[in-house]
Amino acid sequence: MSETLEGASVATTDREPLLVLKQLDKSFGATHALRAVDLTFEEGEIHAIVGENGAGKSTLIKLLTGVYPRTSGEVYWRGASVPLVNPHEAIGLGINAVHQEVVLCPHLTVAANIFLGDEITRGGMLSHKAMVREGQKLLDDLGFNLPAGVVLSSLTIGQQQLIATARAERRGAKFLIFDEPTAYLTRQEVSALFKLIRRLKANGVTIVYISHRLEEVFELCDRVSVLRDGALVGTRRVAETNEADLIALMINRTIDQIYHKDSVPIGATIFETDRLSGPGFHDVSITVREGEIVGLYGLIGAGRSEFVQSVFGRQPASSGRIVWRGKDVRIRNERQAMDLGIALSPESRRDQGLCLHLGVDLNINLPIFKRLSIGPFINLKREANAADRQIRNVQIKTAARSAPVTSLSGGNQQKVVIGKWLNHGAKLFIFDEPTVGVDVGTKAEIYRLLASLLQQGAGVIMVSSYLPEVYELADTLHVFRGGTIVATHGFKGASHEAILTEAIGV
Repeated sequence: MSETLEGASVATTDREPLLVLKQLDKSFGATHALRAVDLTFEEGEIHAIVGENGAGKSTLIKLLTGVYPRTSGEVYWRGASVPLVNPHEAIGLGINAVHQEVVLCPHLTVAANIFLGDEITRGGMLSHKAMVREGQKLLDDLGFNLPAGVVLSSLTIGQQQLIATARAERRGAKFLIFDEPTAYLTRQEVSALFKLIRRLKANGVTIVYISHRLEEVFELCDRVSVLRDGALVGTRRVAETNEADLIALMINRTIDQIYHKDSVPIGATIFETDRLSGPGFHDVSITVREGEIVGLYGLIGAGRSEFVQSVFGRQPASSGRIVWRGKDVRIRNERQAMDLGIALSPESRRDQGLCLHLGVDLNINLPIFKRLSIGPFINLKREANAADRQIRNVQIKTAARSAPVTSLSGGNQQKVVIGKWLNHGAKLFIFDEPTVGVDVGTKAEIYRLLASLLQQGAGVIMVSSYLPEVYELADTLHVFRGGTIVATHGFKGASHEAILTEAIGV
């Protein structure tokens, strides 16, 4: 048999589906987050869910995992209606989720997190040695090169996501949701994760794969469903669609409109480094001019982030020169960098770029409170006007200027970081992975913001491990490997294959 959604014929199997949603609906007061969604998940398939931030993906996850009660509609598990009123019920059925923001206990060991809620005991006492031993066996079997005995907080965000995946695997998940699982993973970690997902599929586990990286959808998934404004607008077999079609469904915009690049005249030199060296990088020489985007591409760990952190004064350079508008300068701390006119949007916006539990207004105004103050007192009217101006200019979707940043989507959190530095009025903007975890529509908005900076005479350094991004936008592209620059290209001056080869070193 087949089902038809917006003109697409989607083949289904004759066997009973694992999970069926019928007219699933969720409202938060006047906000309609999910609108009468009909969706079927087959046993042993990898089913992608894509859509812009705010399309309803997070709400769908929380309904399926019992975090939110549904407003109306039905959920059927193996043909039987289930209430899914709490996470305990979802876990009991075999529904688990691995979230982009890891929900584990950072102060416990990796092993303790893997066995959390199902600890190994001996004579009524916890047996941590047994948990470390069994946890290490599980990690090795999954191909995750990680130690089971270390404290979780000592691992990177990406490695913690792999631990969450191992925990779900040990629970015996039958329906496993991955929410942006590769955002912080290295190439080797992504390979290990994909190998595990394919193994789970072969064992009959249903995978729901949520990602803004459409190339991963085409590499990994069987079917893809598109949400827009809380409604399901189409389901396709991955083999029968393409990236341009999915983007058109998601945002009613063509792919050519995403990587929009204005023609901006290149002006005077703003910033130079000459054989700059420091922790994690060495002999790096770059130049940034007014109206120019300088891209830094490389694999994770290649030294790009370490370099820009040093430029911003977080880890001062050990040797080499920094030249600001023709004069040698030494940047020993962040305040000196900010006073010069340098702004950094860091790789991890949640850990390094935002005060999550403060309001949008406070975050946006952080660099300029001195400017908004009269003596020791903040001028509340100036503060409100400055925040409102940036919320409007950067198009931040928030219920109120005072709403906590935690209430915003990932894309809107990134806009707060950018808006903060636009308020500051810097001349050199450093963006480290500016579009990680944001949808294609928000990417286009961020790229337009970069264009507006260039038109105002600023320079931009863009650090990205997503090659299409820097390839389409950078006027000058430096390729990093092993802590140093191994190649430099002009705008689209080399093929994707050549650049990737330079970054890998093969």
